[in-house]
Amino acid sequence: MPSAAELQALQARLERALQGADWASFGAIDAAIREALLQLDGQPSSAALKVARQSLKRVHGEALRGCANESERLRKLLLAHLHYAEGNSAYRQVNDWQESR
Repeated sequence: MPSAAELQALQARLERALQGADWASFGAIDAAIREALLQLDGQPSSAALKVARQSLKRVHGEALRGCANESERLRKLLLAHLHYAEGNSAYRQVNDWQESR
């Protein structure tokens, strides 16, 4: 069963990843958090463990919002590239049509 210190270590990893925008590491950290919480499920918790769990939950919520914001940023970036590519394609088609006349 994970200790409060282990949950705090997971929280610290999550905070570092969030601060560094290390999106690639979120999957592994999230899996480790899941495993720790599964081990705690149904087990009696000390006051320190409850505090650590609540703190981890708060930071995990911040991480989820950070991931959602990054996902939205990437969606907008890809959409901008798509619009640029569509515009470029339209200009190329017009040029090709004009050159073929």
